[in-house]
Amino acid sequence: MAKLRREFQASLPGRVATMEGALETLGFGYVPEAAERFHQSAHSLKGTAAAYEADELVEPATKLTELGLRFLGTRARTPTELTAAAELLGELRRAVDRYRLRMPEPGA
Repeated sequence: MAKLRREFQASLPGRVATMEGALETLGFGYVPEAAERFHQSAHSLKGTAAAYEADELVEPATKLTELGLRFLGTRARTPTELTAAAELLGELRRAVDRYRLRMPEPGA
């Protein structure tokens, strides 16, 4: 379990960066692959966060998943949604930092 938690912790910055990259692409126009990548990354994080005692990540990841579903469902994105997603990603990044401080890497 310690190895899996270590891998989860190490993956967090990359997961957030994936969502940020997808959002940046969506800022230029609707790209189905970017919307799918955004949604899938948020959904995956939401699903694994609780298993690794990362409760502070669940709420922003859930909200990001919901936004991703809207992007996919409407095949569009509004400026308001893009702004909300950017704010939620900032919240998620801060939550990741808090989690990593609270749960130092095993063996550290």
